[in-house]
Amino acid sequence: MIKINLDDKVRKNIQTEHFQDLNKRAKDTIKELIKTTKYKNLKHYICDKTGNIDEKKLKKLLIGSKSDLIEIIKIIGEIKLGKNDPFETLYTNFTKRVWSKSLMEKLNVRVCPYCNRLYTFTLGKEGIRPQFDHFFPKSLFSYLSVSLYNLIPSCGICNQKKQALDTKMNDFYYPYEDEFGYNVVFQTSSADNDFTYWTGTSDNFDIKLTCKDKNHNCKVNNLNEHLKIELLYKQHKDYVRDIIRNAVIYNDSRIEELMEQFPELFETKNELLNLVFMSFIEKENWGNRPLSKLTHDIYEEFKLFTSK
Repeated sequence: MIKINLDDKVRKNIQTEHFQDLNKRAKDTIKELIKTTKYKNLKHYICDKTGNIDEKKLKKLLIGSKSDLIEIIKIIGEIKLGKNDPFETLYTNFTKRVWSKSLMEKLNVRVCPYCNRLYTFTLGKEGIRPQFDHFFPKSLFSYLSVSLYNLIPSCGICNQKKQALDTKMNDFYYPYEDEFGYNVVFQTSSADNDFTYWTGTSDNFDIKLTCKDKNHNCKVNNLNEHLKIELLYKQHKDYVRDIIRNAVIYNDSRIEELMEQFPELFETKNELLNLVFMSFIEKENWGNRPLSKLTHDIYEEFKLFTSK
């Protein structure tokens, strides 16, 4: 739900290093595999008329965009991982090399982009890193096992729930391009119209995802069906109650008072709000702390009520 943002310089450097790390290794693996009938479609895609591997197509396979990968899938189709599959070995060896840890650090994905619930810190030297989710499952598209933009740093829960999913081309959130933004929001509701929870003293409410843009409906439905996002967020009622209480206590007048009282501590209102809610209210920082998107949405829902 949170987009992985990379500036152009970082993106280009990552692509260059990824290709350098895998160019020869992938080429050697593919040369052996295309000798077999199972990989005839891969051979058809990646070899030129002389039977040699086309460098441009290999580059597209390794560092191509999502649209490039979709194009490749349409040409090659499914090639499922087999027992002791060389592509699985290629991927496993990749995860053990220094570059895979360095890649995680350069991507700097601090919180799972699928759920925004769990930290995904990378400490390469300590062997700590998030899991790689294959957006297009390597179990079905083995030849995409080390494709840069098929590797999504994610938490173990999301990766486990999604790894068996046959991801369609455009009906699932793709973190390098897609995000909830302001079009999909978390909101509270009470089935029996008991609004005592609006003071933060009751948990008689529900937490739901609401689409403000119907173009997101399909992707949100799939996120709920396969990754159980809405169900997981329903477990955060205690956190939402704290947000509501803080919104009541730190209403607009109280925020203005604190800004005047501590001008040396806070340059902007958002800086103070981030401290109050121990999260990030501004959209560009939602990916830096768990539950930031939820925090923003619930605060926005209740600030109108508390400012009256």
